Amino acid sequence: MPELAYLNGEFMAIEEAMVPVEDRGLQFGDSLYEVVRLYGGEPFRLGPHLDRMRRGAEVIGMDLAAAGDLDEIMQELALRSNLDTAFLYLQVTRGVCPRNHLIPEDLDPTVIATARKLEAIPEEKYSRGSVAFTRPDLRWARRDVKATTLLPNIMSRSEAIKRGGYDAVHYEEDGTITEGSVSNFFCVIDGVIRTHPANERILSGISRATVLECAEDLDIPYRESPFSIDELMEDATEAFFSDTYSEVMPVTHVDGEGIGDGAPGPIAQRLRAAFRDVVRRETGSA
Repeated sequence: MPELAYLNGEFMAIEEAMVPVEDRGLQFGDSLYEVVRLYGGEPFRLGPHLDRMRRGAEVIGMDLAAAGDLDEIMQELALRSNLDTAFLYLQVTRGVCPRNHLIPEDLDPTVIATARKLEAIPEEKYSRGSVAFTRPDLRWARRDVKATTLLPNIMSRSEAIKRGGYDAVHYEEDGTITEGSVSNFFCVIDGVIRTHPANERILSGISRATVLECAEDLDIPYRESPFSIDELMEDATEAFFSDTYSEVMPVTHVDGEGIGDGAPGPIAQRLRAAFRDVVRRETGSA
């Protein structure tokens, strides 16, 4: 079975899916997207992903209702792909029209979805932990909207990977840490998990919400409050990312300096185990 695409009502091989030159998603990044993981062929928390897309559509004034039944589309794509572990990608653009900065009315949205096989991260990566590098946060002021205008994210993560890291850690002018380029970021200070509040300065991830649910279940205290690079480097005993791909990824070094004792910490490891339990309960996957 080839990797599949869905485009405006039709399923096809990815290589066959094409969009017009004047699609506003191509011309302006005037589009929203979500990435959903399949476990054992079952989408994990598809509902919250689609809810987030709907909230983003309200912010940018996009008529998402005209895109059709996105839940049904994604479920059918998962079924037809016959993949066990995969990423389902969904993108909805405002549609096709002659290039103009003015947002037009009554366009038919372009709906794109793809299914691609996913290779799991080796377990040794989690036991060893990952490396991160800080980067100035150059993105727009509505990061809570999951838009496809990702050039700043691409630049910062590419630089982090070139330097041997897993992801970048973004910070604002005052030194406040926001999140990673493809992830949310956490640290542990005085036994309390810290992460940036879920406001317009970050994209609050579905994995982030799952991590905080797991922390509650484990009676691990957490605070959604800003923290700085200085606090991370001087006071944190642990740090970790959360994202759809890695779930919970321990961070042992930032900018070449060890966090805590420079090894994956117990809280991150407990949270990852709890995250996997949630996946098993909701998808039936091992």
